[in-house]
Amino acid sequence: MSAYCSLTALKEAIGLKPPGDDALDDGVLQSVIYRASGLVDSRLDAIRPGYVGFSSSSNPRSSVGSNTRDYDGTGSDTLFIDDAQSISAVSVDTVTISSNSWRAWPYNETPKRALIYALPASTSWGLLSSTWALGTANVGVTAYWGLDTVPADVEQVTLQVAVLLWQRYQQGMPEPTITSTIRGGLRIADAELQAILRQLDDGWGLPWIGGA
Repeated sequence: MSAYCSLTALKEAIGLKPPGDDALDDGVLQSVIYRASGLVDSRLDAIRPGYVGFSSSSNPRSSVGSNTRDYDGTGSDTLFIDDAQSISAVSVDTVTISSNSWRAWPYNETPKRALIYALPASTSWGLLSSTWALGTANVGVTAYWGLDTVPADVEQVTLQVAVLLWQRYQQGMPEPTITSTIRGGLRIADAELQAILRQLDDGWGLPWIGGA
């Protein structure tokens, strides 16, 4: 199971000794971390169509890692893709295109969420393509999908959720109520928990994936 924050961090947050000093509650605390990580996964699934996941210990999300995914050409200079750590090759109609012809966006951070077709040099205008040719599953993208580490914002939100779940466990309160599924994620009828999870929305919520 995925664990997006550490047992040590949770024990420090709730005022318990680090693992090894007093392991009495470690099993329950680790279970709380797994539950919190699952809720974070569900929120990201709901708000980010291109969400893949993160490489963490025993991550059940088998989609994390290196492989090739196909997308429909958009006819524009922008092709939205699933979250990627890095991109190694791109092809159109099975023909590999030069890495000079595209840029991974956002330019200076990860995950990469789109490919921008670079405008050709002025001397080549009209001779070289500057858009992703329209087609069905005609653009192949080879990449490391997902992220190879857990981002800081995801780790912090997971920790906050874990603290809340632990406090409720200590008070004998029930688990959050799940009312329905959306885009593979969960809708949770719990205002306090939703407020924590919504911290992820600004950084992770994107409306769609072009041609996925």
